[in-house]
Amino acid sequence: MKRLINTLLALALVSNLFAQKNDHQILEELLQNTCKFYDMLRTDKGLYNDYVSTKESSDRGSSANIGMGLVSLCVATEMGWTNNAEEQIIETLETVLGINDYGVNLEKTDENCFIHFFNIHTGESMSHDFSPIDTDLMLGGVLFAKRYFHENKKIGEYADRLYNMINHEVFVGDWEKGQIALEMNPDGSAKNNYTLPYNEYMIVAWFAKNQAKKKNDAANKLWDKWYASTQNLPHATYTSKSGEKFDIPTDHAVTKEFTSNFTFMFNYMFVHDFSVSEEYHEAMKQAALADRAWWHDRNDLDEMGKQTYEWGTTAGIGLRDNNGELVESYCVDRICEIKDINTGKDRNKGKNVALSAMAGYSAVLPDLVREDLIAIYRDSRGLGKMALPAREGISDGGDYILWKYSYSDLNWRPSKVEGVDYGCMLFGLAALPEMLGVEFFQEYNDFFNKEKPSYKR
Repeated sequence: MKRLINTLLALALVSNLFAQKNDHQILEELLQNTCKFYDMLRTDKGLYNDYVSTKESSDRGSSANIGMGLVSLCVATEMGWTNNAEEQIIETLETVLGINDYGVNLEKTDENCFIHFFNIHTGESMSHDFSPIDTDLMLGGVLFAKRYFHENKKIGEYADRLYNMINHEVFVGDWEKGQIALEMNPDGSAKNNYTLPYNEYMIVAWFAKNQAKKKNDAANKLWDKWYASTQNLPHATYTSKSGEKFDIPTDHAVTKEFTSNFTFMFNYMFVHDFSVSEEYHEAMKQAALADRAWWHDRNDLDEMGKQTYEWGTTAGIGLRDNNGELVESYCVDRICEIKDINTGKDRNKGKNVALSAMAGYSAVLPDLVREDLIAIYRDSRGLGKMALPAREGISDGGDYILWKYSYSDLNWRPSKVEGVDYGCMLFGLAALPEMLGVEFFQEYNDFFNKEKPSYKR
């Protein structure tokens, strides 16, 4: 009880402090603290840990987080919060490529598909997941940094070297079905395990398309058949209690389940054709409004104080029902049809609210996201607020970010923040018009454009 009282007093103090700040100050501070979060993930060898924890240390690195970390350095540079990002990016690239004397050798297949989780000190595998998508999330951040720091020849040379050494052809399965390999064998061949459109593997398809040399290559055919238009993709429809219908691309063509929201943010960050497509923008809006409607339709949570500005569902740490017991676990949360709530088809039984997902939709609904994000931050309950742990040179322990909370237990606070999943918050805050705007991403994810970037803040 004493601990709960102290927690409530601390949250009340924090809420009072932020009540004294205007909306712009709050959003800018959230973005700056998000960049600090990625600074915390970074090691002295230029690699990135899988997560920041409030309870434990970890030796697990993540290839995907390397990509998110490099994007955060570009954001921090543009916002004027750092002046040594180029040196840091070069260090990261030299470590990834194994051309410095740090003694790190990131494990990869014979076709240079990188391992997802690795020992942060040595690069040795900590899983069996040679992962195309995590390789390409890393590559996306690398190419983003190359275009942002386009005058730095060393960054450009290293980025090109990494891109050219990864053979995307082997990631493509049966193009007619839209197959992309989920995992690879050490010899570079694909395991017999594929994903289908639509999901974040659009990034892999994008790189494969741009690496293809011939028009009739499987990667070009896959892109043209599936990703050239949202009309080619399978869709699921969410119908709200008020009768509104939202049509959303999915990879569940048969069951018509919904995909997790991070797929839209990741694709916007790293797939130029997505980020400038009105079709995909509309699909993203539909997904956002469906998620918001799903939370509005949760009348069972109203008596617990749920407000209209609370929504957002995506992957990351959360509460999960394990045989009647709530446990903290990694969850790939998403919405479901109304009739499936609290059934075996409910894909968010933990009732986890992910504010990173809400923020990530600012690219297509900036006014709505801004209003709701500010409202939840000013909410006196302190839901979703998480203090970054004190870290010398980065944070004194008084810097707050917005992350997750759960209507299964409103007293629960997550013990960790995964860097790749929190990338939706990085993207969403930076994409707000008063921060860097969507043009920042549309310009610097145009990886294969040889013209000099023209972005101006």
